[in-house]
Amino acid sequence: MHPFSRSSLTTLAGAALLALNLTACGGDGPVGSEAVSVPTLIGFASLPADSYVEGPSSGQYISGADYASATGTHGYTLPFVNKQPMQGFSALAQGPVPGCFYLMQDNGFGSKPASPNALLHVYAVKPDWVTGKVAPAQFTTCDNAAAFDTTAFMRLRDPDRKLGFAIVADGANYPGITNGGATLPVDPSIKSGRLLTGGDLDLESMVVDADGNFWFGDEFGPYLVKTDRSGKVLARAVPLPNTLKLGGNPLVQSPSNPELGTATPNLPNSGGFESMTIDPARKRIYTLLEKDLVTDTDPQRRILNVFDIAANAYLPVAYSYRVGSGSYVNAAGATVREIFSVNDITAINDHEFLVVEKDRGAGDARAGFPASGADRVAARVKKVYRIDLNKVGADGYLVKEEVVDLMKIADPRKLAGSATIDGIFTFPMECVEAVRIVDRFTLMLVNDNNYPGGSGSRKRNRPDDNEFILVRLPVPLNL
Repeated sequence: MHPFSRSSLTTLAGAALLALNLTACGGDGPVGSEAVSVPTLIGFASLPADSYVEGPSSGQYISGADYASATGTHGYTLPFVNKQPMQGFSALAQGPVPGCFYLMQDNGFGSKPASPNALLHVYAVKPDWVTGKVAPAQFTTCDNAAAFDTTAFMRLRDPDRKLGFAIVADGANYPGITNGGATLPVDPSIKSGRLLTGGDLDLESMVVDADGNFWFGDEFGPYLVKTDRSGKVLARAVPLPNTLKLGGNPLVQSPSNPELGTATPNLPNSGGFESMTIDPARKRIYTLLEKDLVTDTDPQRRILNVFDIAANAYLPVAYSYRVGSGSYVNAAGATVREIFSVNDITAINDHEFLVVEKDRGAGDARAGFPASGADRVAARVKKVYRIDLNKVGADGYLVKEEVVDLMKIADPRKLAGSATIDGIFTFPMECVEAVRIVDRFTLMLVNDNNYPGGSGSRKRNRPDDNEFILVRLPVPLNL
């Protein structure tokens, strides 16, 4: 049996659930074994924001508001000398043994110009629901690891020049000028290993196929990128066709696409594959765009495409998902309309999916975060919806059904400590970018803290830790 088959995942999920217990939280039985009437927190663990791995110095290219926030609000001194932050977690996949997960880091520091020396990592981790800590694991075996060293992660690289376009490692100097006004040579380890960086790809999603290969969803192209289990690129990056034929460009391309040439971009930057999942047979990949095409008449449409792995091609069909909208009062006192975004998707079965949708807010208003009248208001909408490809409304959009309101999760045992107020836990992160199904009653979610300059949702003067939560559902999913 392949370690990532559906039957093995069912076994892993059951074992993971049985492994949970309440000993450290005042309970006396397994968490999650009891029925709940509302979505309920049954597990909480976190990785400190200030977690690093060895590597080339990084952060010299952070600028603008992120630089001001990182150095002023959060008090960091840049660059991070001879190390890489373990942050920006945007995707989660089940590892090969119970309780072990693969966790993907995004492009680094929020943009292409800021991230040419931010290496792209996938980590093997083991959340401990008793101690509340997140431990490293050996990447290939998921055995316990002593530290987040080279045995606990893989780094993406393109030694065989498969991607099809030039990368940072091909240049003598990093592109751009540092925040100190200097030009820097590309680090020798990046050049010699042809390591991929956030200057090459903006990875935001990840799945593992039936052969154990990794597929990554990129936002710069947007592209699908295939690697083996060591992180080596195996094939040319796959572009996205303009399946709905919205406008004249036959492809969906952002302004950051390295192969754009004279074509007109039709997708905003940071609008690509934030969300991606794979079917239970692990043969088809489903990609969901984060933003609308500029050629679309509906700014709330998000296009869902289907990629067939064996054919190495997208199917000639696409679905329309419609995000919600709202408004907030900004620091100038003006009412601003906001269109929400989708941040992850995960397959329930071959036609039903869960989708995470969110506003731009950060922080819990009950904990003193501003509900209005600020540049960054408190979170209001962080939700998980269910969609079914067989259920399309009269308006042509997939029908949405709310499954979890992440701003209203029961926590009667107060597993989340001070993050729970009056028995209610909120997950009010600026970015909630990873959701996966543990079993038919349980979801696991992880936040992206946009380190080091992102908006904190627990404390305003520091980035969020990476929080891992387990949510028990009152109604089972149809796995």
